[in-house]
Amino acid sequence: MLKANSNIRCRSFTALLGFLLVLLFSACCLQVPVPDSGHQQISAPASGFNRLFERRGDGWTGGDGTVSVLLPDGRTVWLFGDTLLGSVSADDTRPVDTPFVRNSLMVQNGALMETRLRFAGEEPAAFFAPSSADQWFWPGHGIVDGDQLGIFLHRFELTGSGLWDWRWVGNDLASVSLPSLALTGIQPAPSENGIMYGVCLLKADAYVYIYGTADRNHPKEAHLARAPAGRIHGPWSYFSGSSWSDQPTASRSILDGVSTQYSVIQAGRYFYLFTMDGRTAFSNIIVVYRAAEPHGPWQGPLTVYQAPETNTRVAAYNPFAHPQFSEDNHLLLSYNLNHISDPNALYRDASIYRPRFIRVDLSEVDRRFDTDRK
Repeated sequence: MLKANSNIRCRSFTALLGFLLVLLFSACCLQVPVPDSGHQQISAPASGFNRLFERRGDGWTGGDGTVSVLLPDGRTVWLFGDTLLGSVSADDTRPVDTPFVRNSLMVQNGALMETRLRFAGEEPAAFFAPSSADQWFWPGHGIVDGDQLGIFLHRFELTGSGLWDWRWVGNDLASVSLPSLALTGIQPAPSENGIMYGVCLLKADAYVYIYGTADRNHPKEAHLARAPAGRIHGPWSYFSGSSWSDQPTASRSILDGVSTQYSVIQAGRYFYLFTMDGRTAFSNIIVVYRAAEPHGPWQGPLTVYQAPETNTRVAAYNPFAHPQFSEDNHLLLSYNLNHISDPNALYRDASIYRPRFIRVDLSEVDRRFDTDRK
């Protein structure tokens, strides 16, 4: 049985809820769009994956982020931010001393799921940890580079004891050896222009495209950098709105109205960007944009799903695509749920803090976009 550190857990949940509120309040003065009434034909819950993550012990039992990377041997690594461990009862309650860590990995091999953590003595600890005890990492996306898995890490720190007393301080890039998944190093990644890079990575042509988020303005902006394939550590170039520049300050938004975490994939001729509708506060609507190039221009938004679990207390956030699990052009997509203001709710009802999965019919998405063009 893993032992809990209640002091760490309480402080962590304060930061988690603060981060969630930043995500959700980012566009509170904007007009709420009306959902596309036909989105039910585009997507449906993925019941098999929803059941797979209804875990009741032996490691991970809840978390957010829910980012995945396909490994060369067919396994998938799942990356999570704030993570609950311990056990979950049949009535979906958790013990009050449930262990909590800032981040974790799960390794999926078919239907088998293995949690990866560090341990500080007998205490479970986050898989990734900064050198400063006053900071922590929330993982971004990762990419395979030879015999290494590169994973972006977003570094945060507390600035006081209040709910809002914390800040993002930079990007880092972890190296994890394959196939053992042993952490071999963490080094700084470009952060000087104030953009949280690595929310999504995409290989296309001879490059790795590195998507980031800027929340200095509202609505939030998507930004894009790229590196030659196999050289994720740099040097990078930055999309300036019309061309690529070696100057980080030249970066310009490629799309306004994204959520802090969003996902971009390539399927056939097009690139698809999935995000919560960041034009709206507390949006429970997942939308998709389409483009012929990684940087746009983007057609959309098109509503693909409206999270039914949300209400005045529970919010949906952090959509992410998992194309390695696509079936018949139906893309697997996840989103996360969390209570807006009461961390104790996650102990009373473990179902809140589990990812939800849907399948999105990309053929229907294309049909809708093509119809709009006519």
